Amino acid sequence: MYFVFGNALPSSYTGLSPTFILYNWNGITAIPGPTIIETTAGSGIYGFQYGGTQSIAWVIDGGATLTTNSIRYLSGSLDPVMVMDQSIGFSTDSVGSTLTDPTTLYGQIKRNQEFNEGDKTFTKSTGYWDVYARGGTLLLFEKALSNTLTNATSTES
Repeated sequence: MYFVFGNALPSSYTGLSPTFILYNWNGITAIPGPTIIETTAGSGIYGFQYGGTQSIAWVIDGGATLTTNSIRYLSGSLDPVMVMDQSIGFSTDSVGSTLTDPTTLYGQIKRNQEFNEGDKTFTKSTGYWDVYARGGTLLLFEKALSNTLTNATSTES
């Protein structure tokens, strides 16, 4: 969630330390909100991460340096539909690695594409089947294969 203070160029309000006055999950109970950061130093654009499964309401105080109440306080709400929009992802989302799964739907789709179009190598001497992303540098996963007279079985490595 991104926001700006005031009604002028956002960079006019850079260097603030905004804090949550209210971060409310269920309409009754206020809980500590996530960290608020200036997205890029000097931009005057601030944001926080929201990944909840319930609707929230929030009120933010931009700080005592903003002496006019109409620009000092911001409020809003978020709901799970907005979380779904966020979790679809962006073109820069990671496909993950052998230790980390993708965190968004778009990352999962990209990983599947990399798997389908990437290089696959079976090394007979070690019994490992490696699947790389396109270009052959990022190892997506590795399976150990064991052979018998009747079949080959793969196991997690």
